[in-house]
Amino acid sequence: MSENGIELAAAVPPPSGSSSNGDTDVSVDGRIVQLSDIIVHEMSASRVPRPPRPEIYRVPAMFLAADKGAYQPRFLSLGPYHRGDSATEDMRRADERKPGNLDFALSDKDGERGGPPVEEYMKAVASMEAAARRFYDRDVTMEWGAFCRMLLLDGFQLITLLESYGSADEPPPAAGAGGNNKDGCRPRTCVLSSIGHDLMMLENQIPFFVVEKLYGLRYGQLQDVVAASGRTGRTVAELAWTTIRRMIMNDDVPAASSGPPDKCLHLVHLCHVYLKPSNLKESLPDKCPRDREYGRFRRATEYHEAGVKFRQMYSCKDGGSPQCPLLDVSFSNGVLRMARHRVDEKTNYILRNVLAYEQRYIGTATDGATGYVAAYVVFMSQLLGSPEDVALLSRRGVIEHHLGNDGELCALFRGLAEGLAFDPSSGHYLNAVGVKLRAHYRSRIHRWRAWVVRRYFGNPCLAAAWVFGAMAVLGTILQTAIAILVYVNQGRGPTRNIA
Repeated sequence: MSENGIELAAAVPPPSGSSSNGDTDVSVDGRIVQLSDIIVHEMSASRVPRPPRPEIYRVPAMFLAADKGAYQPRFLSLGPYHRGDSATEDMRRADERKPGNLDFALSDKDGERGGPPVEEYMKAVASMEAAARRFYDRDVTMEWGAFCRMLLLDGFQLITLLESYGSADEPPPAAGAGGNNKDGCRPRTCVLSSIGHDLMMLENQIPFFVVEKLYGLRYGQLQDVVAASGRTGRTVAELAWTTIRRMIMNDDVPAASSGPPDKCLHLVHLCHVYLKPSNLKESLPDKCPRDREYGRFRRATEYHEAGVKFRQMYSCKDGGSPQCPLLDVSFSNGVLRMARHRVDEKTNYILRNVLAYEQRYIGTATDGATGYVAAYVVFMSQLLGSPEDVALLSRRGVIEHHLGNDGELCALFRGLAEGLAFDPSSGHYLNAVGVKLRAHYRSRIHRWRAWVVRRYFGNPCLAAAWVFGAMAVLGTILQTAIAILVYVNQGRGPTRNIA
């Protein structure tokens, strides 16, 4: 008998095949009862709670096929995925330096050991081993001791990097700058930018509750001293929040919220929260369902031909500062306002890993409250359909890119949008913008007015000629009207008596 009862179901003959003596009927009834018992057992087994879904999972093969390098770490391996045969030579050398980094992290400014002994850290890690293992895919088969050692060394490695990137007082040192390099274990500033790439890889994450626990054991007493002295201490979540801000665009892109969320799963999750637009809860206009559909976004040049103006969005909180959340988009009175987006080599791998995290579960990907990164990428891929669209938005100050040419920017967003689970009819935050843009684009008055402006007033010399021509025509009309009035008044004058 097969496990799922398929062979048994196939063996049950139809009722029409029953013999007249009733023996076959008894056999059929027994098989039906047996098959029913199997199905009832399977139904009961399906009600058993499934294990919690992993939060740090392997990138799907479909995304890896599009751009494998955007999901793979280069120099530093954090977590269990990129070890052994899958690790590069640079990763192996970095692993050899992790014990030295731990020694550095557990030492104070005078080089003396600070905080609790290593045994206390290992006890804390061991108590979190089972919960941390559930954060990863089920194919992680590391032995208990190796897994705990990995959590301790990689957790402090991440803490050291967050302290290097997330300093509030000064920006990260420039490439090639000096610094404390005790036993060669502290990350050299000349490779911080390369390691920054590895920190944003979805497969290269450590559960953040492990990092917070280690950070609290190491710096708990120090934070108490700092708080007692009146200075402002920073939690590891705040260091990570500042790190994400500098990863995205060098402090130029603020978040919709003022600080990190209460619960942070890992750095890619924190980056997803950081990118949340401020107008996420914008409601759709109160119209019939058909009017809520916008079909698809059109190219920027097509909107421009319909009279849509593109402007950079300015923040109302900071006195008109150009710093706005990266995904903010609005449309009103024929003006499409967007946050200024600077695209460079980091944009591809940051958005790809955030999208891979957002797209893991279809329900989350198509939910308007969580699928906002996919909505923005689809919007940009349709808006930037050709190099002419990129040039238009660049002239308006909305896009600034450091790629080879405008065509590469189009290909970047087109590649990001390929294969995404996205429902245009869902309540995503750009749906209302799409409905308004569609109504504006289909308006004949707006299109005619834009055509007149482009045709007759796009060239300054031609516009001046039209103004002077209109003034000449108006002067001629006025002169003719005055002559007619004079003639009429003369005809109405007093009649002379010739006699």
